[in-house]
Amino acid sequence: MRNPLRFFIELMEQPVRVSLWVLFLMLVNMASLAFWQEAVAQLIFMNFLASAMLMMGLYARYGFTKILGLGHFPWVPLLAYIVIKIPTAGASFKQYLLILSVSMAVSLVLDMFDVWNYFRN
Repeated sequence: MRNPLRFFIELMEQPVRVSLWVLFLMLVNMASLAFWQEAVAQLIFMNFLASAMLMMGLYARYGFTKILGLGHFPWVPLLAYIVIKIPTAGASFKQYLLILSVSMAVSLVLDMFDVWNYFRN
């Protein structure tokens, strides 16, 4: 088993585009704290923490491999819920939810290919 904290060391050893993408995803998820009064924002942050713990567990077991895409699995139902909530959100929260949902959708597509390739090889 690997020390989960080494994840961040190995992340910085990845190509710059990967490190920047992961940093962006972390920041856009943590931005939910700015809307803490919204129940959806609280759910987003809790989901972010759960996904991070799942990813650290996957990393500890498998290392920095494409299987880490499974760590975003909890985003699937969350993304559906966010999309449903966008029309009723206030202006700035709506913008945030749009940015987050597009980011999550792109990440999930990338994760799908990564996980597929992991199991295919």
